Amino acid sequence: MSKKEPRTSVDFDIGIGEIIPSTQEAFKDDGFHKATRKKEKTGILTFKENFLKRLGEDLKDKHQFPTSNEVFVSIVQYFISETEYRSRDIDNMAKTILDVLKERFYRDDGQVKTLLIGKKIEGRVSRNFAYIAIKELKDGRDVDALKVSGLERSITLYQELRSKGIVS
Repeated sequence: MSKKEPRTSVDFDIGIGEIIPSTQEAFKDDGFHKATRKKEKTGILTFKENFLKRLGEDLKDKHQFPTSNEVFVSIVQYFISETEYRSRDIDNMAKTILDVLKERFYRDDGQVKTLLIGKKIEGRVSRNFAYIAIKELKDGRDVDALKVSGLERSITLYQELRSKGIVS
């Protein structure tokens, strides 16, 4: 992105110093010929609980959420291991994050108008790190996903959080 192009602002962003665990839609037969959703594994539940707690602290001054408007959600997962990078499915990581964001940022999954998710290995990010950004879309507007994707912004946030000792 050239320096002349302005970045589209986001309403909220957060960094997590780990790999987002994958939520998979898994169902089992309940014995009565009806499929029921399997219980989530402990690691996913722990991640969601910790992330919810962190969001609660960081959202105190964001009174526009949850919104009834549509939203843009951007998720970028950084990896330090080529093996982890190749083996992780970003769609399942997105499911984990969207499960947590619902009710905190929006009321219904249908309000997510644009979802951008990516994974990268980036030398300037020296540990596993996830960047999540949310923008409320007002008046039926949409976003230019390339401007809002926040790749440079996410690296800046990682470096700021690392300097504050929030992530190592």
